[in-house]
Amino acid sequence: MAKVPVGKTIAFSYGFTLGNIGAIIGQIWLPMLLLTLGSYFVLSPYYESFSRAVAEDNTALVGQAAVTLLLYSLVSLIFYAMIYVTLTRHALGQPHSHSLLHFSLGAAEWRMYGALLALAFVLIILLIFIVLAATLLGVLATAILGAAGMAPEVAQAAKGIAPKTVSAPVAAVGSLISLFIVCAATYVFVRLFSVLAPVTVAEEQISLGRGWQLTAKNFWRLFAILVATLGPLFVVIVICQAFVLGPDSMLPHGDGSFAETAARMEKMRPNLPILYGLSFVFSPFLFGLLLGASAFAYRTLVPPPAARGVILDVP
Repeated sequence: MAKVPVGKTIAFSYGFTLGNIGAIIGQIWLPMLLLTLGSYFVLSPYYESFSRAVAEDNTALVGQAAVTLLLYSLVSLIFYAMIYVTLTRHALGQPHSHSLLHFSLGAAEWRMYGALLALAFVLIILLIFIVLAATLLGVLATAILGAAGMAPEVAQAAKGIAPKTVSAPVAAVGSLISLFIVCAATYVFVRLFSVLAPVTVAEEQISLGRGWQLTAKNFWRLFAILVATLGPLFVVIVICQAFVLGPDSMLPHGDGSFAETAARMEKMRPNLPILYGLSFVFSPFLFGLLLGASAFAYRTLVPPPAARGVILDVP
């Protein structure tokens, strides 16, 4: 099994993005503008509905807002598919749009839409199974701790008494379960997503299994590439958001309840135009780095005869 060269992939990703930033902007600015406007006109009412639902204790409003958000997500994937196709073609060396006004909804874009939709569906199903498995492990571990007398809250709950505190062993089990969920979800996402775009574009097929096969024994390499390419940009974005919303907005606080979430969303709502503007500005760098790395990784994993239409220039 071929190995993805970490250093060369990172270098190509930055070189592709910074060396073609003008072309990247031309290729994605229209779909990104539509995404940004859609986010503002859909998510702003969602924030308002969610806050009002919590204030009025009206779960129906939360459900309506969630349905609207789901529909918007399904539509927004179309514009992401446009971006993924044109930039992946560019990074692979295939013929791509050179226009400063790119908008295409051909077979390639719908194929990419199907691939992204399949990825989202599989990730949701897998995440449900991961959470269920982790919950069962947590219940079993807590029961064992309770039987050993190391978790007094278990005995209290058995007597119908609500525990006021969580013992250290139970807290440790909870932390380990949370860590397991995060690690498992990250592993699956990296394996399925890393070469999804080039597989869909170069091989003209929707196949999550193909990406899983290609990325075998490359998880840590691909994870390191994602951290090195998107990590610095993420730090810059967080700093900008902290400047807009205040430093405390980036720190976890509160009890995580619906009321706390609604309060934070209400505080964020007046600044949504600025946050969406920042998202629009950073998007050429985000997609360039992400899809540039994905294309280069694919070119190192797929032999030339199998990569139809791909210009292979990997040393």
